[in-house]
Parts: sequence; structure tokens; C-alpha cells
Amino acid sequence: MRRADLAERIDIVEHRMDSIEQRLDASYTALSTQILQSRRENDDAHLAMRTEFSQGMSALRSEFTAMRTDVAGEFTAVRTGVAGELTAVRTGVAGEFTAVRTDVAGEFKTMRAEVAGEFKTMRTEVAGEFKTMRAEVAGEFKTMRTEVAGQFSATQAVTLSRFEKLETALADGLDETRRFMRVLHEDTLSRIALLGEGRPSSS
Repeated sequence: MRRADLAERIDIVEHRMDSIEQRLDASYTALSTQILQSRRENDDAHLAMRTEFSQGMSALRSEFTAMRTDVAGEFTAVRTGVAGELTAVRTGVAGEFTAVRTDVAGEFKTMRAEVAGEFKTMRTEVAGEFKTMRAEVAGEFKTMRTEVAGQFSATQAVTLSRFEKLETALADGLDETRRFMRVLHEDTLSRIALLGEGRPSSS
């Protein structure tokens, strides 16, 4: 074999090695891009879950505040009405204060007992409704958290599976490249040794 042919074959081998190196770089770049994309998707899912949970808590606080304001307004209205009636009775019957005071005291006691009973009933109903609403909201939050956790676990499993497949493919490609380069290296050394002995190569 002539030295020109050997040099040409060496150039071909170097060109193939450069091509293999470029393909390995491309594979590494694609793998890095997939890893970054998976991380972005996981971050977006976590941010969406936190936003939804925060909105749910804000809505619950708003509903509780509105309900407490309504109850306070109703109680204030009842108290204002009772005070107005007492003032009107006291002004209109100033001359019969002693006799009327006994009647008014009895009526006021009865009315106060009724108002207290109604308020107690209303407070019990409101407490029951709030307890039921809190249980429903807690159940919905638990279900939502379970669903989000399941989706996140599934996404993580798929991502890990893809990473394992890519790592396996990359490792196989590297092993094949090493074997090919080893064979080329041994063949080149053998041809150089034959040229040094002045014998033609087997090819």
C-alpha cells in the first residue's frame, strides 16, 4: 500500500471521528434541552397549584368575613330597635312611670329572652353551616391535593423514564464509538508496522 493511500485512509478515519463527535455533541445538546424543558414544566405545575390554593383560601376568608359582618349587622339592628322602643315608651308614659315600669320590665325580660333564644338559634345554625362548609372545603382541598400529587408523580415517572432511556442510548453509542475507534487504531498500527517491514498489507 502506498503512503498516499494510507494518508487518505487516516484522513477518512479522522473525518469519521469528527462526525461521531459532532453527533455526540448534538445528542448531549438535545438531552440538556429536554432536561430544562422538564424542569420548567414541573416549576409551572407547582406554581399553578400554589396559586389555586391561595385563591381558595382567600375566597374562604372573604365568605367568613361577609357572614360575620351580616350577623353583627343583624344583632346591631335588633339592639337598636329595642333601644328605640324603650326610649319611646319611657318618653310617652313619663307620668305613669311606676306602673308602666313593671310592665315594661316584664315585657323587656320576655323580649330579651326571645331575642336571646333567637340569637342562640341563629348562632347554632351559623356554626353548623360554617362547620359543614369548612368540611366540604377541606374535602375539596384534600381531593385537589391528591390529584395534583398524582399528576406530579406521573410526570416525574415519565421524565425519569425518558432520562434513563436517553442515558442508555448515549452509553451504548459511546461504547460503540470506543470499539470502532479501537479497531481503527489497531488496524492503523498494523498497517504502519507492515509498511515499516516493507511488506504489503493484507488489503
